[in-house]
Parts: sequence; C-alpha cells; structure tokens
Amino acid sequence: MHGRDPVLPVEAVMCPPTITYTSSDDYKSEMVTRLQEAFTLAKDNLQAAQRKQKEQYDLKSDVINYDIGEKIWVFNPSTKPGLSTKLLHNWHGPYIIIDKLSDVNYKIQMCDSKKSEQTVHVNRIKHFVDPDDRPITDEGDIGSNIDSIENNDNTMVKILDTMRSRNESKRLEKHYFVQYENGETKWVKENDIKDFAIINDFHISNENA
Repeated sequence: MHGRDPVLPVEAVMCPPTITYTSSDDYKSEMVTRLQEAFTLAKDNLQAAQRKQKEQYDLKSDVINYDIGEKIWVFNPSTKPGLSTKLLHNWHGPYIIIDKLSDVNYKIQMCDSKKSEQTVHVNRIKHFVDPDDRPITDEGDIGSNIDSIENNDNTMVKILDTMRSRNESKRLEKHYFVQYENGETKWVKENDIKDFAIINDFHISNENA
C-alpha cells in the first residue's frame, strides 16, 4: 500500500537495511521511479489483455453496415415491475438512422419524432422488416380455415397476424388471422373484413411494438 514491504520490529532489530538513503530527497526520487515503473507495467499488461480480448471477439463478430435513412429495430430489454421478461418486447421501433458516427456507432431517432435522438452500438440494432413485406405463400398452404365473413356469424374482435398469398388467378391477396368473440381464430381475406377499425388497430400496435 505504501510502495514497499512493511518492516516488522524483529526485522528492524535482526536484519540491517539493505538500502540506505543519504537524504529524504533520495528516497523520494527512488519511490517516484519505482511507482512510474509499476504504472507502466500495469498499463502494458492491461493493453495486452485488451488486444487479446478484441482478437477473440472479432473471430466471431461480423460487422453489419447500415445506410443513413434506413429503418431499424433497437434492442432495449427494459423490465417493467410485475411483468415477466418473457412477455415483454425487447426490440423497439422502427427507428431511422440519421448519422453514422463510426463503423460500430450510429445516431438514430424514432420515425415519428425528432426529439428522441440517441447513439447506439451496432450490436443493438437489426434491419426493420415491415409486416406487409413478409414472404408470400400459395393459398393452399394456408389451409382450409380461410373462410369468408359471410360464413361466420360471430363478431371479429381482434387481428393477430397477417400474410399474403396467391389466389387461383396467381394474384396476391392479403389475409388476416382473426380472433372472434367466441374465441375461435381463422384466416380471413382482407376484402371480407368489414370492420376497418380492427385492421387499423392491428397496424398501429405493430408500429408501437
């Protein structure tokens, strides 16, 4: 703690000092030199350890480049009291990239607000994919549960998911996975949904997720 090994009383009596100083200035100069050598050695060891850790990290790391103006998701695992972490959304957005500060740091902001600028590391972001741009599939793959609203007397209360598929004419059609008042769920064509409010609520909830 004091830059030297402690001298016990028995050592002071039995063992003569190995180093003698003619003045306090000599002792102070020697102490400063030894401390500087210790600081230099500690700094070199720390930098060597950092370089080794970086080399190990870079072996498994792929830096992804993002363009200015691109929409992204941001990883923010915030926990709310009383809620399970499994039920919380960890990816928030969409955000938009407004500046690239370095290869690994970006300045971003919410798409609908200019007051939420923040700087994030590239490891916390990923490409934003609009739900409407999901891969399409043939209508036959959806199953026989794509029914028209005229065949169901229950009231639609909520939309759970959406996808696009090709009809018999090979044209793209949008379908929604709808939950009814009685708890039943099924895929329904967009044209068969008369309550546009639940469609609007579904897209708003996805934007705020």
